[in-house]
Amino acid sequence: MKQTTIEEKSAGGVVYRKVGSRYEFLIGKHSGYHKWVLPKGLVEKGESLMETAVREVKEEVGVEARIANMSPLKVVEYFYFADMGEVINKNPHTEDTVRRVKNYQESGGVKTRVHKQVVFYLMELMNDLGVAGWEMEERKWVNYEEGIKTLAFESEQEVFVNAGNELGCL
Repeated sequence: MKQTTIEEKSAGGVVYRKVGSRYEFLIGKHSGYHKWVLPKGLVEKGESLMETAVREVKEEVGVEARIANMSPLKVVEYFYFADMGEVINKNPHTEDTVRRVKNYQESGGVKTRVHKQVVFYLMELMNDLGVAGWEMEERKWVNYEEGIKTLAFESEQEVFVNAGNELGCL
């Protein structure tokens, strides 16, 4: 049987604010796998990558931020296997890429190969912290050095370095 691969696109950002002469960056601790990450999420039907980045930042870490540079900081690509629901497995070309844990359990747990592309933007804080979403159990402002050390994934550390380069943090 041929392995089905579905495509997923996500977008997110490195949110910064200037405090005096230095920059601070907002990161979140994911409530599912308890690691420090950058806010990001799936592109919804009819949304642009930039619209997704703005929405996901607001939903996950509770701030409004604007895209500071239209060119992405980095595009991260990888493959993984996911527990997708039977709805997605019946139609791998569907635009609905939401995981369906209940359907997955009912269908006997079919693993699906996913090609994931995540586009990250540099984003400037526009307001004070609001209410964070359920996906982040914690959030905090960090300086450049702390951010690089704290982020859990090498690919997101690279995104963070690119943001620092763009802002002149080095």
